[in-house]
Amino acid sequence: MVGIVIVSHSRRLADEVIHLCNEMKKYDFPVINGSGTDDDHFGSDPMRIKKAIEEANTPNGVLIFGDIGSSILNSEMAIEFLDDEYKGKVKIVDAPLVEGALIAMSVNDEKATLDSVIEELQELKNFSKTE
Repeated sequence: MVGIVIVSHSRRLADEVIHLCNEMKKYDFPVINGSGTDDDHFGSDPMRIKKAIEEANTPNGVLIFGDIGSSILNSEMAIEFLDDEYKGKVKIVDAPLVEGALIAMSVNDEKATLDSVIEELQELKNFSKTE
């Protein structure tokens, strides 16, 4: 199993994504909120994300789901601040925040690796909600 970090500009939004995703969760793995800022304003903070990555760490690594812009940039910066033991085991996912996190929850089992979950998420790039 892999750990999951949710990074949004809104801590409350990420809490709700995690709450929804926990309904799909079949196994026990960490899902950590790395969103917001220390003063609880909208935004993202590399050090908060770094801490979330460390909390979400599993032997198979950590996937980060971000919303837009600086949440991704700050996640990249957070990875740079990590100790070497973590760096190769953390990936930012190129997927929609909610849909991507839901899929990851449903496929994350004891056989899951970073690459196997990311492979499942690739199908979202062509998924149509209306067809």
